[in-house]
Amino acid sequence: MLLLHLLAIAGGFATLAWSAGRLIDGATALARQLGVSAFAIGILVLGFGTSLPELVVSATAAARGSGGIAIGNAFGSNIANIAMILGIAALVRPLQAEPGLLRYDLPLILLGTAGVFWALADLALSRFEGLALLAALLAVIFWSARRRPAADAAPTAEPAYALPAALALTAFGLAVLLASAWVLVWGAVGLARMLGIDELLIGLTLVAIGTSLPELATALAALRRPESSALILGNVVGSNLFNTLGVVGLPAAIRPFSVAPTLRLDGLAMLALTLLLAALLLYGGRWRLGRAGAGTLLLCYIAYLGWAAERMLAASA
Repeated sequence: MLLLHLLAIAGGFATLAWSAGRLIDGATALARQLGVSAFAIGILVLGFGTSLPELVVSATAAARGSGGIAIGNAFGSNIANIAMILGIAALVRPLQAEPGLLRYDLPLILLGTAGVFWALADLALSRFEGLALLAALLAVIFWSARRRPAADAAPTAEPAYALPAALALTAFGLAVLLASAWVLVWGAVGLARMLGIDELLIGLTLVAIGTSLPELATALAALRRPESSALILGNVVGSNLFNTLGVVGLPAAIRPFSVAPTLRLDGLAMLALTLLLAALLLYGGRWRLGRAGAGTLLLCYIAYLGWAAERMLAASA
């Protein structure tokens, strides 16, 4: 059994890296074929697509009556996306944001977060509130697709694939990426349990980070591309919007639930990190996330993991 878990971890990592490259190939070709910006493809294809693990986890948790896990999964993934994924990516290669990110997309995330906080004021989410969040997500998808016309894309090269091939490669890369992440998390969790590591820490680290592995693999694969900044930032923005509205809204639409008051603390941490990201991008008026800002985000994530682990261990004592 030990060998099987080790093979799952090794194979999962290898396939994750390979499939992320195929997903980026398909997504960039798709952007050029459709005449939209790489940032829009990052939001609509990469961001929403790579958030499917969070959606599956949350829907399953809601069906089992564990709505708090669904909310915690969404908040935790958003925190990992901003602090861990952008931190690692910008540490390797600084990211240049387009002005629209600060004018429209980050405010949308903040507005969505505020909406979730308002809905959770009574520490419960009704089916109506869940459906309202899903309706808001559909509106965001429609608006994001229409907001960036072909002129904004400014493709610098001919598409490497025809439209049908680009669609097929994108779908194939996404499917293999999600399957690879599942295999990797299964192997890592199984190995940790065999070694006697506490399950609370497993859930906090391996599972939470594991559902963000598709975004991380996609970000690292995109670093080799000229459109890397647009793809990576679009991926994180799209994923966070999807998590905030869809991953929270769908479980409530399936089965209304209540949550523990402590989840508000994680929501505040998510909100604070979103504001920190905006401040780092605005610093100096350059709309750029450099290595110093990346290091700051990573340190914040390490501090958050330590704080969350301390809270959970104290609650179980």
